Amino acid sequence: MKPAILLACASLLALSACAGGSSPWGAPERVQRLAGLAPPAETPEDQVARAPGLLARSDSLFLSNYYAETDSPQLPPFRLLSECSGARCTVTNQLTGQSQVTRISDSELVNDGTEPLGTKHGVTLTAMATRYMGADLTAFGAWLEHSGFSVQTQSGTRGGVAVDIRNGFAGGILTGARPAGSATWRGLMVGRPASGENRHERLLGDAVLSYDMDAGALDAAFTGIVNIDRNAAHATAEVRFAGVPVGADGTFGAGEAGDRIQGGFYGPGHAETAGVFERSNIVGAFGAKAQ
Repeated sequence: MKPAILLACASLLALSACAGGSSPWGAPERVQRLAGLAPPAETPEDQVARAPGLLARSDSLFLSNYYAETDSPQLPPFRLLSECSGARCTVTNQLTGQSQVTRISDSELVNDGTEPLGTKHGVTLTAMATRYMGADLTAFGAWLEHSGFSVQTQSGTRGGVAVDIRNGFAGGILTGARPAGSATWRGLMVGRPASGENRHERLLGDAVLSYDMDAGALDAAFTGIVNIDRNAAHATAEVRFAGVPVGADGTFGAGEAGDRIQGGFYGPGHAETAGVFERSNIVGAFGAKAQ
């Protein structure tokens, strides 16, 4: 997998690059026991092989807000606000008001230091931690057949001030319509604490999305959330969204910055769904397959 999609955001930062530092990845066997994963059903190379073609055909991009903190007492935590439509997002620095447009076609794939962690509900989770162009990078997610999702971080220093930022990413090849009937998708969610001293830790849980054709809306449940760095349940064990409207193009969304969910249905027959969310001090992403 090339699970790190590095989206140009450095120019929006008054100080440095984008996202949060990382400790070494835990042993896959420990993560599997903690989260109920099976051994990986595919290799990172399998995901790497299909990711460029998937990206080249993608017509959908979702970015959560970027959550930033520094080691300077003069610069409090801040956000880069993200508004997405189609295959592009406008990202605005909350401190400076400066904005830039990020397109999925602008993405750069980075694959160094990738390892598989395990598989559940047909989704093989991978993790990447590397250094690239002077920044420490991580990505935590998966490339499916028609979509991809991850929580990604960058950290760097400029002018003697360290900055770390974390955000969620999802995108892919939209189905282009609402589901034709009520259905359920199962997969995985990944996340990071949006702020606080434990913001460098990684969260993992189950994702279940259920579409109600009569209501034209879906419910999303992220449950069994664990902290793979602490090898323990996360303080917030579940996050739920109810009655999320689904548009005619197969995308969905509800809520406001800091408390929202966005995503879409991907592939023939609505085979997959993927998206990003922010709630309960978690910035996350998810991907799931039709059952």
